[in-house]
Amino acid sequence: MTRSLNALGLVFLIFVLIAGTVYFFLREEPPALFINEFMADNTTCCPDVSSGANEYDDWIEIYNASAIPVNIGGMYFSEDKAKPLGHKIADTNPELTTIPPGGFLLLWADGSPEQGILHLDFRLDQDGEYIGFSDKSGRTIDSHTFAAQTHDTSICRYIDGGNEWMLCLRPTPGAPNR
Repeated sequence: MTRSLNALGLVFLIFVLIAGTVYFFLREEPPALFINEFMADNTTCCPDVSSGANEYDDWIEIYNASAIPVNIGGMYFSEDKAKPLGHKIADTNPELTTIPPGGFLLLWADGSPEQGILHLDFRLDQDGEYIGFSDKSGRTIDSHTFAAQTHDTSICRYIDGGNEWMLCLRPTPGAPNR
């Protein structure tokens, strides 16, 4: 009886090691996407004209640092770290939600998804909050927690896709950060 239990334990251990190895080598790496710049207190900068009038909405810029186009349709933004599947990016028009290699995509965080596929169903809090960007399974791709914002000043990465954040007195939505 002891020999059969030991053999069963050995078989189970080998199975776990093989499954772990397969998972390690076959798992898909998250895309090289970054929350690259955002504005949570837009009063006169960077108008959204989707409605036919100038609206000064909150916005989030995503940067694709990879060498291939990436469609973010079906991915999520969240304002709650514990709930990564908060606000789904519409997946009905890949032409609008695909970011070219080295490219940028501007999303309007205006709480008005009826204005189009690039409009999210939430607003950013000018007093500060967490922003998380997750893939379809809820795995965090990128996130940032920010403090209270200044009118018409964005927060951007010092180098597109880099680790250092700074205030951008001259915002660059949809373009490289300066």
